[in-house]
Amino acid sequence: MKKWLFPTILLFSIFVNAQDVNEQFKKLSQIEGTWSMQTKRGIIYEQWELKENLLAGKSFKVMNGDTLLLERVNILIDGGDLFYIPVVEGQNNGEPVKFKLVSFSNDTFIFDNPVHDFPQRVIYKLPKNDAMHAWIEGLDKGVYRKSDFFYKRVK
Repeated sequence: MKKWLFPTILLFSIFVNAQDVNEQFKKLSQIEGTWSMQTKRGIIYEQWELKENLLAGKSFKVMNGDTLLLERVNILIDGGDLFYIPVVEGQNNGEPVKFKLVSFSNDTFIFDNPVHDFPQRVIYKLPKNDAMHAWIEGLDKGVYRKSDFFYKRVK
């Protein structure tokens, strides 16, 4: 009996974790759509599209009629975990950087990569009343920094 207990508990915990990750992904898919934020230097947009088990996103800036791509992002389940994977123009040699979901509570998703230069955390608060708050934070050359993004849904 004892020899079956540990494998049974292990399989059950893997199954429960997979359900949790799928539910978290489903909940996070509320960011699907187009979002905008007015800044001093123009309008920043985020667009998210749900494609089966992938949220494909991009952010871009419109300034003086020109559109500048800032980054492409995939949010996906990989190996039983949820990841935020951006490719930022002009950074990291054009390579993707993985941020793992480390916390989800109060409709806030915290993705973390403690070895990345900046940011180490990417956070999304789920939309309410067509408004969404996202931010990046962490240490930048030893100094804590945070950048907030307050978006409104584009209709």
